[in-house]
Amino acid sequence: MVDCLKYAEKLKWRQIAWNGVRFDIPMDWEIGKIGYRYLLLETARGPAMEIKWAPVTGKFNLRTQLKRLAASQGRQLRRGLREKNLPTDWARAVERYDSLGFAWQTDGICGRGAVLYCRGCRKAILLQFFEKNGQRPFRQADRLLASFNDHSEGRKTLWSVFDIVAEVPETYHLKRFRFEAGAYELFFTSRQMQLTLLRWGPAAALLKDGGLEGFEKKCLGLSTNRSVRFTKRSPLILELEDGSPSGLFPRLYRRLQRHPFYRCLRLWHEVDKNRILGIQLEGRQPVEGGALDGIYKTYATI
Repeated sequence: MVDCLKYAEKLKWRQIAWNGVRFDIPMDWEIGKIGYRYLLLETARGPAMEIKWAPVTGKFNLRTQLKRLAASQGRQLRRGLREKNLPTDWARAVERYDSLGFAWQTDGICGRGAVLYCRGCRKAILLQFFEKNGQRPFRQADRLLASFNDHSEGRKTLWSVFDIVAEVPETYHLKRFRFEAGAYELFFTSRQMQLTLLRWGPAAALLKDGGLEGFEKKCLGLSTNRSVRFTKRSPLILELEDGSPSGLFPRLYRRLQRHPFYRCLRLWHEVDKNRILGIQLEGRQPVEGGALDGIYKTYATI
């Protein structure tokens, strides 16, 4: 019975992982706003938590950062913001960081949070929880903080937002992203390659005319290029590769081009999730055979 209760409790939480940080949130929290190093979590009742983070290149002072936070707020909030010791459970959860707690209150809403600094990776984090109309998200903060991590595991970085999850080699850095109704795109770059994670839905509507081949031709159009090699691995998976052309002059032309010209795209249909996922690698060097497979194994909808 105890194990069943623990499992049921675990199901009430899920993990968020975005651009170097990850933590668990209650299932009824959703991402309200997202930036390169910014997340606002909301419930149906309003904002629940806000977090910002950034690498630090020079000296970092917790109190100076707190003063900057106060200066950036409205007059009413600026007057009410003050230092306040972290609750015991919070302090225990973030003891690996240098930390400074704060609190504020205005009419109808109050907040409590912390400025954190990791000496190991020189990353500064500012997070705060909101309480409105007598509700108590603060009571869930200790568990969230205990799960918080700002270090990648191994040589991969976890990404988990909305309904997608993936592990990307740590050499790739996020350059742009797009989250729209029915279409997601995350674009990463490394020193030699560019990586794009794609997601569309609902798949049933998008694939009704021509399947994956028709969808790719209509939405991406890579297959219309004569130099592209097409491989249908199964009814649910197709792969397109745009490789090095033959002949001296085509190869010389491609060497002089500034834009990537080696490209490999894999699309697949997750039937049970009613989604289409895609991975594209491109660059000035040929795409290694196993490069797609490593990301493909971890990229999914949840």
